[in-house]
Amino acid sequence: MAKGMPGADSSTLVTSQIGGQNLIGLATDLFGQAPVVWGRYFTSAATTGVVEYRHLKENQALLTNNIRVLPIARQTKNVNGSVSDGSADATANAEDLILTFGADYLASQGGQVLMFLDVEGSPSLSVAYYQGWAGTLVVHSQNFSDGKVTILPCVYGTQADNTTWQAVVDAVASGVEFHGAWIARWRVRGCHDLLDFDDGLVRPTVLPADFKILLWQYSDDCHGGAGFDCDETNPSIDLDQDLLSKCILPPDISMG
Repeated sequence: MAKGMPGADSSTLVTSQIGGQNLIGLATDLFGQAPVVWGRYFTSAATTGVVEYRHLKENQALLTNNIRVLPIARQTKNVNGSVSDGSADATANAEDLILTFGADYLASQGGQVLMFLDVEGSPSLSVAYYQGWAGTLVVHSQNFSDGKVTILPCVYGTQADNTTWQAVVDAVASGVEFHGAWIARWRVRGCHDLLDFDDGLVRPTVLPADFKILLWQYSDDCHGGAGFDCDETNPSIDLDQDLLSKCILPPDISMG
């Protein structure tokens, strides 16, 4: 078995301090190198608080450490809703991401960005919601950016949540786009270096082999709830083509 590259995600700023170090420093110490991606939340342009990505406070730290933003759409209580519910949330998610970084900047990085719908298992994802969310995410991101940016729908969820993954499979069969899974299956707890990546362990039982798993969240709450979760990229993917090139290296705010 092989290991992927380290990643992290957090529900607070990457510049948050624990014991005199920010989260990036703590993650770098744990992995022996900086994570290649860091998951942060995008709900709407009007959302406040530190759970939401704060570019003025986080861009520079991530750029300095060559860490790409892995965007997460956060409306976990809505994901069992209707097509119109999914469509409305996708509109807000897409506008938030594009307004945060700018359409021209995102276009300069290739113009395609992954976004992971956050599904925590309570409730599980419905087919209708994913159809509305994924379809609108693609189309509205293109319209809102005047064709410069396409946001590509992905899903984060727990390995055992077969209802969610079956909904994804069924939605894809109906013609909806899906660009990869991020699977939470905790094999350890707290701070722990990378584990061997075992597709048979990580892949949900209802997810076919041709549905790509891009990341594995193998441990949670490193340094507690105010810290970060430990993630690992799938060593069998084309890391740059499938993941890194479609995540966001933040702009240099010191130049603007």
